[in-house]
Amino acid sequence: MSSFGINGGLNSLNDGSLTKEKAMEQIRNEMAVANAQELISSINKNCFKLCIPNPGSSLSKSDQDMLGRCVDKYLSAWDTVSRTYVTRIQEGKH
Repeated sequence: MSSFGINGGLNSLNDGSLTKEKAMEQIRNEMAVANAQELISSINKNCFKLCIPNPGSSLSKSDQDMLGRCVDKYLSAWDTVSRTYVTRIQEGKH
């Protein structure tokens, strides 16, 4: 678990050992890790199910190609959505 987890991070904030900037940086890092985990989970759930309906001991060339295209499209869509979301949040701060 990270240093900002339930056991350590909140206590660090309470005793004043973390600055606000360090705490925010830790939160941003934890959010980035959570987003990456969500992305990987979504790719596994969506692309693998779609491209490999009957998994075996290995992937054929066509399975690999289809899975690669699906992952590329999924990453592109995720990037577009993420950028749009960040832009809208930043516009709302002004």
